[in-house]
Amino acid sequence: MAQEDEIETGGQPEVTEEAEARPTLGQRFRKRALKTLLVGVLGLFALIVAVVFGIDTGPGHRFVANQIGGLKFENGMRISVGRIDGSLYGQFTLHDLSVRDPKGEFLFSPEIHIDWRPFAYLSNHVDVRSATAQRMILRRTPAFKETPPSEGPLLPDLDIDVGQLRIDRFIVEPPVSGKLRVVTIDGRTHIADGRAQVYAKGGTLAVQDKEGGDRFDLTLDAVPAKNRLDIDLDLHAPTGGLIAALGGLTQPLDLTIKGKGDWARWNGALNADLGEGELARLDLAARDGTFAIEGPTRIARLLSGSTASLLGPVTNFDLKAALDQRRAALSGMISSDAFNLTPNGTVDLANNSFDQLVLDFVLLKPSAIAPNLSGAGVRAQLSLDGAFSTPAVDYEINAKRLVMNDMGLQNLSAAGAAKVDSGRILIPVSARVSRITGLDSVAGGSLTDVKLSGDVAIDGARVLSDNMRIRSNRIDAGVVLVADVSKGLYTGAIDGRIDNYRMASVGVFNISTNMDLRSEGQGFALQGNVKAQSTKLLNENLQNYLGGNFAASSNVRYGSDGVVRFSDLRLNAPDLRVVGGQGSWSPGGRIALTADGTSDRYGAIGIRVTGTLSDPDAHLTAERPDLGIGLANLDARVTGASGGYNFVATGDTDYGPLQADVTLGMGERTSLQINNADLSGVKFAGKLDQTAAGPFAGQLTANGNGVGGILKLDAQGRYQAVDFNLRAKNSVFDGPAQLAIGSAIIDGRAVLYDQPLVVADAQLSETSLGGFDLAAARVQVDYRDGRGKAKAVIEGVSGVPFRLGVNADLTPEIWRVALRGRVRGQTIKTLSPARIVPKDQGYELMPTAISVGGGTVKLAGNYGAGMKLQSRLEGVDMGLINAFAPGYGIGGTANGSLDFEQTSPAAFPRADARMTFKNFTRTSATTVSQPVDVNFVGKLLADGGEARAVIRRRGSVIGRLVASLRPLPPGKGAWTTRLLEAPLGGGIRYNGPADTLFSFAGLAGQTLKGSIGLAADFSCRVSDPCLNGVVKGQSLTYENQTYGTKLTNMNFAGTFDGNSLQLDTLTAKAGGGTVDASGKVSLAADAGYPMNISVKLDDARLAKSDGISATATGNLNLTKAAGEAALLSGNLRLPETRYKIVREGAAQVPRLTGVRFKERKQLARVTGDEPAPQMSSVFAKVRLDLDLRAPEKLYVSGMGLESEWSARFHLGGTSAAPSLTGQVELVRGTLGFAGRSFNLDDGLISFNGGQTINPTVAITATDSIDDVDVSVNVSGRAYSPQVGFSSSPALPDDEVLSRILFGSSIANLSAIQAVQLASSLNSLRGSGGGLNPLGKLRSAAGIDRLRILGADEATGRGTSLAAGQYLTDDIYVELITDARGFTATQLEVSITKWLSVLSQAGGSGVNSVNLQIKKDY
Repeated sequence: MAQEDEIETGGQPEVTEEAEARPTLGQRFRKRALKTLLVGVLGLFALIVAVVFGIDTGPGHRFVANQIGGLKFENGMRISVGRIDGSLYGQFTLHDLSVRDPKGEFLFSPEIHIDWRPFAYLSNHVDVRSATAQRMILRRTPAFKETPPSEGPLLPDLDIDVGQLRIDRFIVEPPVSGKLRVVTIDGRTHIADGRAQVYAKGGTLAVQDKEGGDRFDLTLDAVPAKNRLDIDLDLHAPTGGLIAALGGLTQPLDLTIKGKGDWARWNGALNADLGEGELARLDLAARDGTFAIEGPTRIARLLSGSTASLLGPVTNFDLKAALDQRRAALSGMISSDAFNLTPNGTVDLANNSFDQLVLDFVLLKPSAIAPNLSGAGVRAQLSLDGAFSTPAVDYEINAKRLVMNDMGLQNLSAAGAAKVDSGRILIPVSARVSRITGLDSVAGGSLTDVKLSGDVAIDGARVLSDNMRIRSNRIDAGVVLVADVSKGLYTGAIDGRIDNYRMASVGVFNISTNMDLRSEGQGFALQGNVKAQSTKLLNENLQNYLGGNFAASSNVRYGSDGVVRFSDLRLNAPDLRVVGGQGSWSPGGRIALTADGTSDRYGAIGIRVTGTLSDPDAHLTAERPDLGIGLANLDARVTGASGGYNFVATGDTDYGPLQADVTLGMGERTSLQINNADLSGVKFAGKLDQTAAGPFAGQLTANGNGVGGILKLDAQGRYQAVDFNLRAKNSVFDGPAQLAIGSAIIDGRAVLYDQPLVVADAQLSETSLGGFDLAAARVQVDYRDGRGKAKAVIEGVSGVPFRLGVNADLTPEIWRVALRGRVRGQTIKTLSPARIVPKDQGYELMPTAISVGGGTVKLAGNYGAGMKLQSRLEGVDMGLINAFAPGYGIGGTANGSLDFEQTSPAAFPRADARMTFKNFTRTSATTVSQPVDVNFVGKLLADGGEARAVIRRRGSVIGRLVASLRPLPPGKGAWTTRLLEAPLGGGIRYNGPADTLFSFAGLAGQTLKGSIGLAADFSCRVSDPCLNGVVKGQSLTYENQTYGTKLTNMNFAGTFDGNSLQLDTLTAKAGGGTVDASGKVSLAADAGYPMNISVKLDDARLAKSDGISATATGNLNLTKAAGEAALLSGNLRLPETRYKIVREGAAQVPRLTGVRFKERKQLARVTGDEPAPQMSSVFAKVRLDLDLRAPEKLYVSGMGLESEWSARFHLGGTSAAPSLTGQVELVRGTLGFAGRSFNLDDGLISFNGGQTINPTVAITATDSIDDVDVSVNVSGRAYSPQVGFSSSPALPDDEVLSRILFGSSIANLSAIQAVQLASSLNSLRGSGGGLNPLGKLRSAAGIDRLRILGADEATGRGTSLAAGQYLTDDIYVELITDARGFTATQLEVSITKWLSVLSQAGGSGVNSVNLQIKKDY
């Protein structure tokens, strides 16, 4: 240490000097930091000075303009400035200011001059000395993006001063308010904690002396420091002005707000008038910061729909708001006749939030919200707390009764906490209801203690819910609710299944829905599927059109845009199918629909609809909609017309082509204008207008195609009246209905009173409609005040000829109708007038007896929505059937009952038949079947039908039948169709005489005798039945009376297998030969009973009668394919055939030629006694393909002819129109003529086919008369033969004929004989009828009868010629002479059809008188 001290001491002076010259290290660091800080501060100051002064230069102005243009606002607004002149810290000018939204520029100003002090903002003061613009243009209303609510305070904590705000010409272009408008604005304002002053005035200027007149003047002076508060606002908005256009006002508005006072006590008033009426009369008051509004308003005049209804005629305001530090405590009430709203709580304007704000709402008149809403005791309480954008919401709802449409809630209570997010509200629902109505059909009874749970979504004015569920001890179903408060749309649906939902006048349905509520963009969407199945249709037209119950489904979507869209629309009904339909409905009322369908009954259907209900454009096509007139190929378009709709259509009908152009007026009164209409050449025109009383007035005319008519409508008080006059002559309507009117005269008047007046007279003749021919008819009606007379005489043919007369006496209580007439030769009449009782829902027929068929039919029943008929038959002669189906020879009597009931045309009927047929027989020309008794019982039940029959002979049962048709298939189509498709069960058993069973086959002129057994069971369906069983017959005899065919000792056996009968074996004796057959016959009626039967003949006698006898050997095949006529083919050899020509026995009436008779102009009358045509069988038109050979022994005799021929020909065509090809050659023969026997030397008859069997003939007959060989030559066609004569030695034709007829030379003839000979020659040289020489001579001589008589030794008469003439219809004279001079005259006088007197004079000198009685057996 001492050493160290020394060192320091020794060097001390030097060290001290150096320390004073240099600072320490710390000193140097502090000094450097201070210098750096000073330089930084000076640099920053210099930078600030440079920025402040640099930004106010030209480049700085461009920089600021670019920065303004680069600003992006959340709502999409952009601002751009062309350039900036002046100083940014004082006075400057903005050039070409443009404000844009996402769609483009909407505001523009060429120049804006601003004088401000920007640095005042540093002290929370906005100081604008002036802001002026000469011109500013508002091009359109801006369209900003939606943004969430601002979090900033409504009243910013700033002082604002605007010394002058002036716009000389604020131009509002037409897109804003519809027209160009120019507005001036001038004002100033000062807002601070201590004062709020606003002075403003302005108005609109007239542009081209139009659309001016808007003006406003506002003065606000609020100075709390001086305790002053003055308000004075005067606003005038004329109709058509800017304010009216922007506010949608259609009437002028005048608004004044005036008030004076201080903060402790201030009073004012707000008065507004709209048009000629008051809009508001409000008293305004302020007391120490508490503001009050009180008074009535009629603000509903500014609104429409449910909002206006809710506000009512008068809306009363009584509200108070106590302001303290930008917080308003609300209290009071808003009320109308429909509601009360009471607020209680605080609104924080500084923080944009609620502070326990409670709103109590009482709904006094629910129908104000929606016409289909009703109820009582409806209250709601809403509690709001938190920020405006996302408040916490608690609610409570109570209602004693609330009903919408058919669904009602009783004692409803609900509570919950809602969630609010970005303008959308989701409200959880937890509710209880003591009873719910309108869903009883779903639950099957009354519902009590019902719980509702789910969520309700609110998006603006739209209210949606898709997960609401209803639960009770008897139901668990989802509910879908859809409402749009702004449009007054309220609806709902069940998500799940509703059974037996009844829609008035439509039907009963089972409905299922599956709907989901989904978030979509800025809102919600309701989407899902709806299905409906009808179980009963209540609308008859809909039932007939669809053909029965239907099923429908569609996808449905209700989007956030308010548009309802549906797609994949499907509908299935018996007569209609729709696939792939789609469309939409928008809130503006626009609709769109596209659908295509097909129908078995109506064909293809297409629908295209656009537009609105008031102005649609609809296009409808339908292949065959029918509509009662056979309408087909319909092409219709419906478009909007002035005050209504225009309908244009073309199509085909049963009565010819149709064109129509009709305008339907839908104004205050309905009208109908036929612009153009044509039906098969009948043109329609006219107009009908609805009168003030309701009925229509006007006239419709019809002219063309032989029709002329007029229909005049007028009003008889409040009742519709119509006068009609129609004439028709030779009118033919070109359509499938084949309507033709020979003559028609129809006149009358009708007034549709509660008891209608009808006076009419209609005459028709020679009118036909399809198969209905009306020969003549006249109907007269005179019905007034529920009383009147009606009578008619009608004759014509509708399947059967009829002539009926009807007389009716009509009273309000009962109609009495008497009927008498003839139908197919049968008399039908009421034994006493039928009594018909008119009722509200139809008519009742009291028990009525009708005489028909020798017995009595008693009827009773009613007719209306359904039909019920009860009938009883007593002793009705079954021979009545023969009048309609001749040839069957039905005999017996019918007794029993037949009851029928059908509740509606679509319902399956119920029926009960109990019939007894006594002594049922069939009579042929030679035999009568053994009589049997048949008992029949049949029923139609709800699930099908059944029938039973028992056949007895002499008290013993010989046959039974049981048939069952159940269960009925599911409902589709007509009940008859469903019955035919029902399963078939049961069977038939028979063991008895064949003639009884064969009689049911209905083959006229044929019999089957012997014993037959049948046992078969039924299955499959009636439309396609199946049988399984056997049929056998032994020792049977079959006869055909027409041809004399007789098969004896016939035995057969057959098997029923499904829908066919297999004929295993059939053998029979036919004369001295045999017949063998086998094959198969189908029982399929829809295919026409196909068959394949083979027959083998061995010398079998096929015919034996006075006219023909034939045997045959060969094979025949009878075949029939589906859809074709039966074919009979084969190859037959005829060993021996005899045919006898039956000569004419009665005189023929000559046909005069060369004389024209003028037709008598009279109607063809129908008596009702016309006979029925013969019925044809299945084999009426059998196709023929037969080869026939008769090498010899084809004997033809009769009329003096005895001959033998050989033949070979082919028989084709059909049994109704056969065709022959081949030849018949003479083997030998003689012809007896005029007492002489001519030898047949040559004979050839050639058949050449064709529709008419008219062969060519070449026959030569010879004889010797007085050493002269005479030849008669016949040639040409059989229907027009040529007869010539030749002789050896050669003589003239007249000489040859004289020798044949008179046995003497022409030189020995008398004058009369010579004239007759000349006439005969002239006729023979011409053309005539068939091969009938005597007929030729008779016709040539001009007499009625010509015949050759054999010799009579008793009278001394030789072979004679007899010629006769009818002097009248009842007197006939005949001259008889022979070649030996015998002459006699015979006279016949007919007294009746069966009694005649004969006298004869001359001859042997003996005169005689005889009485002749004739009878046909």
